Amino acid sequence: MHTMFKELHPNNKISYESYRQVFCRDFNISFGYPRTDPCSACDEFIVKIKNLESGKLENTENLQISMEIKRLTTENTLHKKKAEMFYSRKKMAKKNSRKNSNTEAICMDFAKNLQVPNISTNYIYYKRQLSVYAFNVHVLSTSGSNFYVYSESKGKKGPDNVCSLLHNFIYSHLDPEVKHLKIFCDSCSGQQKNFAFFRFLHNLVNNEKRLESVVVTFPIRGHSYMECDKNFGLVNKKSRAEVPEDWLQILEDARHSLTPFNVINVNHTLFRSWTKFLDNSYPKKSSFPSRPIREINIQRGALLQYRTTYNGAWESASLQVKRRKSSRLPVCHLKDNEFRLPEYSYEGQLPISAEKFRDIQHLKKFCSRAAQEFFANLPHQ
Repeated sequence: MHTMFKELHPNNKISYESYRQVFCRDFNISFGYPRTDPCSACDEFIVKIKNLESGKLENTENLQISMEIKRLTTENTLHKKKAEMFYSRKKMAKKNSRKNSNTEAICMDFAKNLQVPNISTNYIYYKRQLSVYAFNVHVLSTSGSNFYVYSESKGKKGPDNVCSLLHNFIYSHLDPEVKHLKIFCDSCSGQQKNFAFFRFLHNLVNNEKRLESVVVTFPIRGHSYMECDKNFGLVNKKSRAEVPEDWLQILEDARHSLTPFNVINVNHTLFRSWTKFLDNSYPKKSSFPSRPIREINIQRGALLQYRTTYNGAWESASLQVKRRKSSRLPVCHLKDNEFRLPEYSYEGQLPISAEKFRDIQHLKKFCSRAAQEFFANLPHQ
């Protein structure tokens, strides 16, 4: 809209921020976000209630049906109240992080996979493309946002990758004064809601001693819309991108209202084998189920606290285990503020499947010469 205004009134010089302030202050217009991923539980409640209400006209047992409608309505209201608690916690954490320099709150999530080559030819609809991953860490206190971007030939999207990316953010982009970190993320068990991630955070607090406490809050399923999703919505998915580096520039240009996104081009050497590394000093299997957890709290000491509700009592689990002599790491004298890092996850780039490589070779003829050379040299099975 700002661009259109400038085209219509070229003599009126006004910055984006000034235009936005006038628009928000003087016009009673608001824009909602598209509900592309509605809550399945809410949808189920709505359908059941509608079916019961339509059945009241055909059934004489209206009292029993009314009681069932009331029960479902109450359950749906409770479900939404729980979802609101997650957003309330996030809002409070944002306020606290702005007041206290030693406290920070972040949201983190993977965007929907991007693809290359992302071009307009109709062949694109039935040919495999190279996936490009974008991991977003959004700082709530400043609205600063970091995008870690890499293709599937550089790494995967598992717990080791999440731990490696978060580790890099904490040591390279988080304010050194921050000692208390609050994390808000979705409940994907294959990425961060798992025992490997919990052990990683405990190691961060107790062995590396970079932080004094970490609290992770998980949302109710279907109600996980966060700042990361807003950031993803700013990216034009239809932009032409022939190689992964093109998406870096698109992401850098995606946000104009605040500071631009900080986009990091990730190489395979950033990823480390955290799961294997932590097996040497922690139990390999969790003593508690991770799926029902709503919050975990990690501080100095052997215990990890967790709870399955937002306001319930905390339960504790010990993460320390006495290591066998045969499994101990070689003795080396570490200075203060020094710590060991895991081995690299990958020796080199990861090969893509032969089928995908074949499809990409067909698509590359619609790309520039540099892109054709890039795709020709992709490692493949």
